[in-house]
Amino acid sequence: MARSWDCSHQAPHPCPTATEHRKVKQRGGSMSVILFFFIYTTALLVICIMALSVCGAAFLVSHSRRYILRSLFFVFYALELSWIFGTEWMAQHVITIDESNYYAIGNPWVAIPMGAAILACFWAIALDMVDIHGVRAIVLPTALVMAAQAVVLATLPYGPLRQWLYYSMRQAFLIGCLLYGFHLYRSSSDTAFRQRMVQHRQLFVTILALTCCILLEDIYVILLAPVPDASGSFAGLFLSTRNFSENALMVYLAWYVCREAIRDLSLRYLEPPASQPMDGKGRDLRGHIESRILTFAAHHGLSRREREVLGLVMEGRTNHEVAGTLYLAEGTIKAHVHNIMKKCGCSRREELQRAFWAS
Repeated sequence: MARSWDCSHQAPHPCPTATEHRKVKQRGGSMSVILFFFIYTTALLVICIMALSVCGAAFLVSHSRRYILRSLFFVFYALELSWIFGTEWMAQHVITIDESNYYAIGNPWVAIPMGAAILACFWAIALDMVDIHGVRAIVLPTALVMAAQAVVLATLPYGPLRQWLYYSMRQAFLIGCLLYGFHLYRSSSDTAFRQRMVQHRQLFVTILALTCCILLEDIYVILLAPVPDASGSFAGLFLSTRNFSENALMVYLAWYVCREAIRDLSLRYLEPPASQPMDGKGRDLRGHIESRILTFAAHHGLSRREREVLGLVMEGRTNHEVAGTLYLAEGTIKAHVHNIMKKCGCSRREELQRAFWAS
């Protein structure tokens, strides 16, 4: 028979009151939420590490510098996640989170450079996609964001508006990157460049949509929602420094780059390409050709020699120039080009170029 509580004979241990029951329930709810965020943050860190590992492996095989930039992006994002996670862990044991510290930017002289490093990597990846290179092109916009964030922290009084403006600089930067890419697409007369940009339209649209979600989430959590009550389930959490939409953007980017890296690994592990110089226009044309020629050749059933010929043809070389590069007779090159166009369903070189860059 189950034992029941008899309060009349338990003087040293009186019955819990309704308030105490409520406090125990709230404490249990708070611990459950903290456990959830512990698992959630750990999962995000694991995703960052996985993306970093895959990008590192792809770099070793492909020798493509874009994987270095992508690896650095996930390194700095993981560091920032760890920073937020460590701050909350310290808060559980040292301080009470309330309105006096909920909207604070902890140690801004570390937070600002760390956030700037994430943006710099994102910006460098975007510039690499549109064939713009150089340290100055990366550093100047990033330094401008750092200066704007420092001005916000130095001039505005402590509160939700100050914190929201600080974080909104990051979203403004992301939107600026997308608008710059769209401007280049609209103003370019290079058909191959425009076709390459079109291939990334899903990536651009998804980043834009998630960036807008980040802004809306920050508006609600920082400007509209109240500070979590000390007795509530979310006590002890700096929710204003977290953003689920930003985490979703990171996960999407991890999926996107891992998918591309795994594709490169599966196609190139037998034949890692050598690094190639840029052409006279400052465009890494050979790099763009190398990034898609294996997939294109596999799709159309091209032989290894046909793939070599196709790569040179996509550089704009004539049959005579291709023959000189490969030390073959010009008639042999003509036969290879004829077979390539037949397999690809093209009748002219212009059609073959359009099919290649639209692949």
